Amino acid sequence: MRLLINSASTFKGGGVQVAKSFIEECKGIPENTYHVILGIKLAAQIEIASFPNNFTFSTLDYRPAEKVKTPFSSDPQLTKIEKEFQPHIVFTTTGPSYTKFKAPHLVGYNLPHYIYADSPFFKSIPLWKKLRWQLKGLAIKHFYKRDATAIVSQTVDVAQKAGDWLSIKKTFTVSNTCNNYFREKLKSKTVLNEKKKFRLLVLSSYHHHKNFQIINKITKLLEDNNIGDVEFVLTLDTTNFDAVFSETAKKYILNIGPVPSHEAPYLYREVDALFQPSLLECFSANFPEAMQMEKPIISTDLSFAKGVCGNAALYFSATNANHAYKKIIQLMEDATLRETLIANGKIQLTQFLSASERAKAYLKICNRLLATK
Repeated sequence: MRLLINSASTFKGGGVQVAKSFIEECKGIPENTYHVILGIKLAAQIEIASFPNNFTFSTLDYRPAEKVKTPFSSDPQLTKIEKEFQPHIVFTTTGPSYTKFKAPHLVGYNLPHYIYADSPFFKSIPLWKKLRWQLKGLAIKHFYKRDATAIVSQTVDVAQKAGDWLSIKKTFTVSNTCNNYFREKLKSKTVLNEKKKFRLLVLSSYHHHKNFQIINKITKLLEDNNIGDVEFVLTLDTTNFDAVFSETAKKYILNIGPVPSHEAPYLYREVDALFQPSLLECFSANFPEAMQMEKPIISTDLSFAKGVCGNAALYFSATNANHAYKKIIQLMEDATLRETLIANGKIQLTQFLSASERAKAYLKICNRLLATK
């Protein structure tokens, strides 16, 4: 099989790590010929010289959306690459591709804003921003419907909702997993200061839908109830940290700034639980990371979280700070509950594919699409 792997639209978040992992894992599947289009973020992370002779590469220093000026146009560079490589099939790791390929085309779907219209997030933004998301969604839908033969998502819930929204019948699910860093033996080093409080890790960069603001309300409740032995561990840049949090909240926060992915396991090791307040996700790698590191999870009670965590998490009403506060206190005071959630997480973890299994699953879908061409 001649496979064109297009990562040109993959530029942030977990999508970058998934694409990188897939490309790396394909080294061990030599029966195919691969041409890899590296986007802005991935180009700096892939060591091209380490790949065997059945790989060739192209790099793009722009995002395809920048080159598409009308609903009928395609990215000219991607069209040229397909013409030269002549693939049997194209796999765009994160869509839209903004390119109408001639070969069958599998496109990754990782855009929660358009399929979770009932999320509390949309009640937290002004009307003009909500309208902007809706208008952007019309363009996204057009390019997916025009360009994708099939879509692949990381959960069944997302695949079903995206398929319905896009009116695409061929939908597939390939689960995400945690980075291999979480399965390696850790060194004895520490990355946080001496632990004296019950620590809750919120491992994310800042986006409005991540719902960091709820921490202001939770910490106010902690202070009002004279509870001082809770600490949120954050990884935000200084600008967003200073802009988002009240002075009261900052007394309950240890913000260490952005951390490289290989440092993340050490963070988990030094905290007591994962706190996931997000209002919108297709998949959060934080969930399997916490399970792998044997940490209990407190999360919003939204379908994207429940579909991944099952009974391995303690859930709170997404915008209810008092409910979140009560769950934190419950988890802090109940050692048996923590042990139960950790045990459930180990079971839940078996449902996720390894990096190698995930790569093979993507290739299996590609072969299936070719067989039904």
